[in-house]
Amino acid sequence: MNRIYNDFMDEKIEYQIFIGCHDQYINNEYVTSKELIELIVKFFARQEVEFSLFDAQGGYLYEDGNFQIENSVCVNIIGANEGEIIQLAKNLSMFMSQESSLIIKNPLKIELL
Repeated sequence: MNRIYNDFMDEKIEYQIFIGCHDQYINNEYVTSKELIELIVKFFARQEVEFSLFDAQGGYLYEDGNFQIENSVCVNIIGANEGEIIQLAKNLSMFMSQESSLIIKNPLKIELL
């Protein structure tokens, strides 16, 4: 029998943060996606925040017109507030020396099987 938590449907939001691994100044990976994943896992374990993450590849057009294919990490976070997510994305962008990071916000329907 499925248990559906209707009272949480409007309250739970999934945020996705995409962070590239190419340093914007040296145009190469300073921290690998594997190293970044290890740092993120340790951070969220300490914070006890629900998350998942995966490696990705993506293309990014820099402000100077240079288009770069780079390794990226996508972090899915559930249950944090939007201000915390924006601050986290800014911190990750600064740490990874990125021009920007992408945040996607998705409402969730939670169903436990």
